[in-house]
Amino acid sequence: MFNPTKVVATSLLLASALLAGAQQLPAPTPGANGIPSLQVTTRLTIEDVTVTDGQGRPVHGLKPSDFVIKEDGKPQQIRSFQELGTGLPTAPSPPSPVLPADVYSNVQTLQSSTSAVNILLLDALNTSPELQGIVRLQALKYLQTMPAGTQIAVLELGSGLRIVRGFTDDREALTAAIQSFRPESILSAPVHTQLEIGDLLNIRAEATINALDAIAGFVTALPGRKNLIWFSKGLSQVTAFGVYQLKYANLNDYTSELNKAYGRLAEAQVAIDPVDPRGVIVGDPRGKTDDVWLDHNSMGEIAAATGGTAYLNRNDLNGAIADAIAGGSNYYSLSYVPPPSKYDGKYHKIDIQVDRPGLQLRYRDGYIAMDISKPFAKKPSANAPANSAALRMAVDHSILPSTGVIFEVRVAPSGSPIRAGDPPAGLLNPKLNGKPLFRYEIVYAVPSSQLTLTAAPDGTRTGEVEVDTVAYGDDGMKLNVEREMVNLHVKPEQVPQFVAQPLYVRVRLDLPPGSLTLHTGVLDVPSQRVGSLEIPQIVPSQ
Repeated sequence: MFNPTKVVATSLLLASALLAGAQQLPAPTPGANGIPSLQVTTRLTIEDVTVTDGQGRPVHGLKPSDFVIKEDGKPQQIRSFQELGTGLPTAPSPPSPVLPADVYSNVQTLQSSTSAVNILLLDALNTSPELQGIVRLQALKYLQTMPAGTQIAVLELGSGLRIVRGFTDDREALTAAIQSFRPESILSAPVHTQLEIGDLLNIRAEATINALDAIAGFVTALPGRKNLIWFSKGLSQVTAFGVYQLKYANLNDYTSELNKAYGRLAEAQVAIDPVDPRGVIVGDPRGKTDDVWLDHNSMGEIAAATGGTAYLNRNDLNGAIADAIAGGSNYYSLSYVPPPSKYDGKYHKIDIQVDRPGLQLRYRDGYIAMDISKPFAKKPSANAPANSAALRMAVDHSILPSTGVIFEVRVAPSGSPIRAGDPPAGLLNPKLNGKPLFRYEIVYAVPSSQLTLTAAPDGTRTGEVEVDTVAYGDDGMKLNVEREMVNLHVKPEQVPQFVAQPLYVRVRLDLPPGSLTLHTGVLDVPSQRVGSLEIPQIVPSQ
């Protein structure tokens, strides 16, 4: 029988033993990006390019020979090419997996085939309640004329990042989601000194960049382009760090973190379309005390870095939404193998041309050569306002699922009674000592083809997987925690068999009766790709 431990050293034999001990869990369905990383693969750079004529209309029918791609001025060979757009054939959406009642998956599926999906990000963290109210009304106005089949998800960034409504083309459901958004002031603690303002800017920068990174993880397994329509003034405290630091000496430099987020957004094919909720700004922007000029530059930089468009000085925010969705629904998806380079932090410029007069191209214009697998490290300064800890906690424990690693998980009572004197299963909250508890078994099934193995000198493939399970009460109190570290050691001749079957990891947790939420997550340590899912549970009292 499988005996859970804090650290599990596993091999192909262990994987087989886990398989034999968890036959009741169906084999997980890999996501669209479940390409075996155990084999030698070639890194591709994917560029989504929108092409329009002088009237802003999409241009169809271009061929690979019409495009020239250059990186740092050197021509690159196009390895794949596809035109996608409204009215063009698209691959059918895979059916939603049919799972038993006690099995859950972080796989996302769309209701219908589409060339691109769209996300409306309602930002209560970086905009005033007044502007949030304007965005709400304008988004509702757009929905009245939304073209049929338009796939939209609604997310809210406030005291956390949460899903208001998942992807759907149901106008009534989206209207209800937008109507549920209530303008609020998230960081309401008064700030007076330059030091306090600097800390506030730090909090907003880190929380926002973490949210963008989480959004990339949320959609990474969905195929095709994603248009992130973000109602915000940008991140000028990051993109213009040198200017802001002259005024706020305690400001942290989040440039590296933002560049990493750009890389992860590019991998997930996410283009950001920032929309300034302030509308038309009268007068000289350089003379404004709210640094409008720097904000607009920031929005332009974010759009250019991700292949989107910044919408500035427009009162018709509903029209900006329509233009962003229409412009991002017709595009050409090209890929090439970038020249070998080191993670030296240098910028590599991408230039794409079509040899036809009068055409406008929009695409990601370059990238920073850096290792995006490393986690974010910046922290707000110790002088942060008192509510910053709660804000960071809310963002860290977002209910937004991540699909960087696709997995399925079975949650059920273990059937093993808890006897007096038994050690607790998991790192139990001391407040639960002596209280009635019930032992649950959580079995994870992860397609092994997603896991990154590195070849050792003797040919053995090694890797590492972290599986985290955290139980939270309805009041947000952490009830129990269990973490499993799985070390993978696979001999060369065992690789085909290893890839062909899922990796099963079994966890046991003692849980109190009542309503709670399980935060489940899988981390492929070498690549830092994450899969996560929150599962509501009701533990019966008997």
